[in-house]
Formats: sequence, structure tokens, C-alpha cells
Amino acid sequence: MRRLFYVCLIIQIALLWHNNSYGQSANLRSATLEEIDFSIETIRDINCEELGKFSEKEKKVKFIFNDADLVQLQSLYKAFKEVKPIPSFDVRGSVNFIFGKAHEKFCFNMFGIFSKDGKYYFNKELLIFITNKLYKSHPEYLDTLRQYE
Repeated sequence: MRRLFYVCLIIQIALLWHNNSYGQSANLRSATLEEIDFSIETIRDINCEELGKFSEKEKKVKFIFNDADLVQLQSLYKAFKEVKPIPSFDVRGSVNFIFGKAHEKFCFNMFGIFSKDGKYYFNKELLIFITNKLYKSHPEYLDTLRQYE
């Protein structure tokens, strides 16, 4: 009887450890910002998959590991407001939030509309954060965004 008890206890501990190893972390571990310049003109709207086809000269990429920036990004991640679908969505960048083993990627246009899995969200503060990190010498664009706050 004692032996059966210990076997069941070991199985239960193994199952508990296994289930916890696949849980998602609630804290943001890192983020990847990717953006093409807003002034690049294209014949048609760019979708999220085509964003990766731009050359390194046309695209800026930044990895965020700084704790202060991650805390700010996590609060901005929670500030998405769902909006109606828009007929024309010209992607200008993406942000990939990495939570341990899980990640969520949002694509965005130049007006602060973000898209993920066919749904659209508004988050102008996140767009300002991204452009601050990628374009330090772009104050005229950031001023235009801030005047509509």
C-alpha cells in the first residue's frame, strides 16, 4: 500500500512539473521592432508577410532587452483598443512581443492601427514608442503624431 502511494505521488509530481513547463510567462522577456520608412512609396499596399522582403537599407530593426523599455512596452501592449476593420491596410512595420516561449506579432500602418489575426487595434502611444526607438532624428513626424493626442 505504501509503495502504491509513493508511485502515485511520483506520477503526480511528474505531471505537475510537465504541465508547468508549458505555461506562458506573463512578463515580457524581449521585443523586436521592425519598420520600413513611412516615405517609401509602393504600387500597392504591403501586407505583413511582404514586410520581410525589404532590404536592410530600407528596413530598420531593433531588439529590446532593456528592463525599463520592456515595462513600458508591456503597459502599451495592454492598451490596444479594438477598432473596425479597415479596407486598405498598408503595413509599415511590425512589433513582436516575446513572452518566454510564446510570442505575439502585430503589424502596423503609419497611423497607429495595428493588425493581428484579421483584427484591428488602435494604439498611437505604441507607435510613438516604436518611432522614438527607431528614428531618433525624426522629430517632425513624432510632433505630428503627438498633436492628435
